[in-house]
Parts: sequence; C-alpha cells; structure tokens
Amino acid sequence: MVRSLAQWTKTLSFPSRISPNKISRENVNTVNPTISSNSLYPSCLKHNNEISNIMSDSNILIKDVNQIYSDQDSEKSIMRSVVYCIHHKEGCKWSDELRKLKAHLNTCKHDTKPCSSNCGAQIPRVLMEDHLKYTCLHRRAKCEFCTKDFTGESLESHIGHCGYEPIYCENKCGLKIQRRVLSQHKSSDCFKRLVACRYCKKDFVADTMATHHVKCGRVPVVCPNRCEITDLIREDMELHLKDQCTISLLNCSFKEAGCRFKGPRYLMDKHLEENSSQHLSLVCTLVTKQQHQIASLKSALSHLSLNYSGTLIWKVGDFAAKMSEAKTKEGMELVSPPFYTSQYGYKLQASLFPNGNGAGENSHISIYIKILPGEYDALLRWPFAHSVSFTLFDQSTCPEKACNIMESFIPDPTWKNFQRPSIEPDSLGFGFPRFVSHEMMKKRNFIKDDTVFIRVRVDPSKIVAV
Repeated sequence: MVRSLAQWTKTLSFPSRISPNKISRENVNTVNPTISSNSLYPSCLKHNNEISNIMSDSNILIKDVNQIYSDQDSEKSIMRSVVYCIHHKEGCKWSDELRKLKAHLNTCKHDTKPCSSNCGAQIPRVLMEDHLKYTCLHRRAKCEFCTKDFTGESLESHIGHCGYEPIYCENKCGLKIQRRVLSQHKSSDCFKRLVACRYCKKDFVADTMATHHVKCGRVPVVCPNRCEITDLIREDMELHLKDQCTISLLNCSFKEAGCRFKGPRYLMDKHLEENSSQHLSLVCTLVTKQQHQIASLKSALSHLSLNYSGTLIWKVGDFAAKMSEAKTKEGMELVSPPFYTSQYGYKLQASLFPNGNGAGENSHISIYIKILPGEYDALLRWPFAHSVSFTLFDQSTCPEKACNIMESFIPDPTWKNFQRPSIEPDSLGFGFPRFVSHEMMKKRNFIKDDTVFIRVRVDPSKIVAV
C-alpha cells in the first residue's frame, strides 16, 4: 500500500518529547526511544503560538506539512527523527528513522492491504491468510454437510438451510435427522410423534401405543368360549359372558334351593322345563328351612332387646287418642314390654288403664305389675318378694321444679299373684287402681307432646339369689 507523506505523518509516534529551545540538528538523531507522551517540537518553529496551534496534549496532528517545513533542511532534520511504527499498538516492535517508515509499512505484517480476492476488504497482512480461508466473501468453500462448492457470501446464506445438515428432532426423540427428511421422520418414523389409536381414535405417543392397545376398550377381542359371535370389543366382553354367550357355563337358577345342575346357556331353558317339579320341591324345603331360621333370629333378637336392669322406663305416646278410646271402650288395657329383674331373674310386665279400673274407673289412671313365666323360674325363690315402685314423671322444662308422682308396695307372700306362674296370667297383677286422677294429669306437665313417661322399678336390694 503506497501512502503519501501527509497520510502516514498523521499517525506518527515519537519516542520522546523534544524541547523547542534546545533542539538541534545533531541531537535529533540521538534521541533515546522511550514510551512517553508522543509529541514533536520542530526546531524550525520560531513562535510558541505556532506550536500551540499544532500540538495536542499527547499526540501531534499535522494538517499541512508544507506550512510547517518551510525549508528542506528542517524537513531532513525531521525525517531523521526516530519514531515507532504506526501499528505499534497492534504489536509491531519496529522503531527507526522517520524516513524509513514508508519502506517499513510496505512489509509490516500489521499494515492493511486490499484483499487479494478483490472482496473490497482492507486486511492486515498477518490476518490475510485466515481471511482468504475463512471470512473472505469471494473465497471458495465446501459445505461440510452436502459437500457443494460455494463462495463465502453464499455459504453464509446456505448454512442453516442445508438439507443434509443433521438436526435434532423437534419431538425430543433424541435423534439427529437430516433437515431434508425431518418432516417425513416427524410424521411417520419418530417414536415420540402423536398417533391416533385406530380403535378409540384418541391420540397417544407412538412408543406407548402397544401398551394402550392392551387396555383399550375398543380393541376387537375373541370370546374365550369361542362362541359364534365375532364382532366383540373388550369393554363389552363382561356383559357378553354374563348375558349373551351361548356357550358360557351357568349354574341353575335354583342353585340356592339345592339344584346342582351346571351347563351351557343354550341348555338352561330345557333343564328348567324338565325339572320344574324337582325345583318346586327344593324351593318348598328351602322356604321351610328359612322360616325356622327367621323364627330363631327373631327369638335371638328379642332376647337381645330385653331389659335386664330391673327398671322399665315406659313411654306411652298418642296419649290423648288412647284416653279417648279408653273412655269409649270399657276395660281397655295398655301393656308394657316385658323386662327382667336381672339377667337370670324374674320376668315382669306393667299394665296401664288410661280411664281407670275398679275403684279408679272414669276418674283415675290405674297401673299394675304382673309376673310372667320366665326361663329361669325353676332357679328362683318363690313367692316373689321384691318391692315395686311406680313413678309418673313431671316433664317440666325446669327439672328442679318438677313434681313427680310415685307409689310403691311390698308384695304380700300369701297372695297367689306372687307365686310362681305356670301359664300366662290372666289376672291384673298388683298395683294402684287410683294411681293419678285425670284432674291431676291436667294440672302439671305430666302430659307433654301427647306423651307420658312412667318408670317401673324393682328394688335391687331384695333380689333373691339361688
């Protein structure tokens, strides 16, 4: 590259600062190179104001060389000055007289020159080889994937679009596929592509389709009994075997009654028709057996529900209706659930006459206790000797103000009603014909929500043990 003097003096760097008053032609050539402020004070400048016009703080910017060097001697003096290469900041170590700089720049490896391939770029000599090989737009290069020849400019456009370049599948299957066949891979070969099940039409990842088919309810299956029906699907198989398959083995519908026949469905109607009498007999036997079981269960349930505490809380509901019925129906009696004095004690039952009995008829409520035949009477002491009390509860909202009515008695051992009963007694038992008057029943809260509560208690301190 050929430069004029005005061009390369614009970027000159001098090794040292020279005083304008002491500079001489002799000592210009003997200045020791040191890296300091790069300035030039030519001896040909006579006035300080001329120096200030051309000097800067650290570097000299020379705009017109002819204005500064007014004679040839001054120019020669300057040209013998020792300077650095204009590319010393890029790493060039050259330093010599200014007049040799031009020749040096023609060989300096850091100096730029036009690209030899005429791409228009100015490239340092040291980078020219790499430029021609890798970055020059006019270089010739082969695509590493398709091996076709391209210029540098067209190769840059080609990279990223080459059909032979392997790239990762977008379905994240982990495979690298050439760009030109990637679409076909994603649509037909990729095992991570979405595929619709041909039976249920739902989408699944391709590599899970085999697992889905094992469970898919719409997959065609064969009846395990190999019957004549062929258009079965998995979700209908259970219903088919239960209600439709003619070869399925079935138990006779009278199995619970005792029939042991087991055969295919198509023979079942014939079996039922030919064995109707036998089935009827089995059913009758089963019914009889179940009746005994029901009776036994009722007895067990009744036994479990019995009261063995010796105290009965008797709830009499719909009292107004029962009172009205008792007034129109002579001798109407209400009986309580039976209860026991203990688990193996006496069996008792209370009876109530809403409209009274005997001396309390039409004016009082009468109440009695009677002894019933029990399971353990043979182990008990007779006559019955427990004291018995009856209590009518006052259902006041304030328990402290409640006024209950209670009557009690001690059995007379000579009275036949307290002897061991042999059969269900027909007698009234023992009690109080005038327990509570009808007038008293209205004065307090003995009747509340049309309900009456009566407690019958047997004194546990007089339970006679065997």
